[in-house]
Amino acid sequence: MGSSLVYLTFMTGGGALTAVFIQLIMRQPLSDLYRLPGRVFITGFFGINVYTLLLSVAFGIAPLGDIGQVNLLNYLWPVWLIVLGIVFLQSRPRVLLAITGLLLGGAGVVVSRGFDGITHLPSNLLPHLMALVGGFLWALYLVLLRRWNIPEEKGGTAFHFAGCALCAAVIAAFMGKWSTMPAWTSETVTWVLFGAVGSVGIAYSFYEISIKNGPVLLIASLSYFIPIGSSVVIGLFFKETMNSGLFVGAVLIAVGAWLIRKAETDSG
Repeated sequence: MGSSLVYLTFMTGGGALTAVFIQLIMRQPLSDLYRLPGRVFITGFFGINVYTLLLSVAFGIAPLGDIGQVNLLNYLWPVWLIVLGIVFLQSRPRVLLAITGLLLGGAGVVVSRGFDGITHLPSNLLPHLMALVGGFLWALYLVLLRRWNIPEEKGGTAFHFAGCALCAAVIAAFMGKWSTMPAWTSETVTWVLFGAVGSVGIAYSFYEISIKNGPVLLIASLSYFIPIGSSVVIGLFFKETMNSGLFVGAVLIAVGAWLIRKAETDSG
């Protein structure tokens, strides 16, 4: 777990620098990155900092065979996005279709454990719970940004990921992991740079802009297809987590998303 926090320090720190670079390219004032409304500071701390830390620690402590399911529990955040959108954004989808979609999403997480392991609880439920709570915090942050009509240049991605890097560094130092972590390899450096520039810097920055300006339910529905791709990648790199139900579970989540989207379309 400690090593994952060290890597997270560099990844989120690099992501914050990438967001700064994007700000410069878009010719926006750098002051917009830290002159944020107070409620964005507070919700961003939980929706970005705490979420990212929870997910990193969850992956770090989860048994290899459970990583796929932990990943999909995190990717239930589009479900939370739909539910919270109904609560805070006053969207009113058709109830039956929406509930069916939500149930399929939940079934996808259950099936992702593998058909042979559905009846067996994980040996350690903590990483599963951390991924679930983290996904909820991220979805709540996104919905509140939309509800409050926060301008796209006031999202705070760079600020919050800089704070996340600081938190991860302090926790790793407290655990004494800076002096005991494995040596860096070219593969490790590549993945950290890829995560910093792509997954953290570019993806989060532009997703935050889209969630403020685009249709929330459509974006949430499209987001459901992320678990399919991520499950494939995790299955390739973590052979232990690949089982008979992982990909089926990811597909069930995608189908659930389509039903939820249809429920919203039909309600109009």
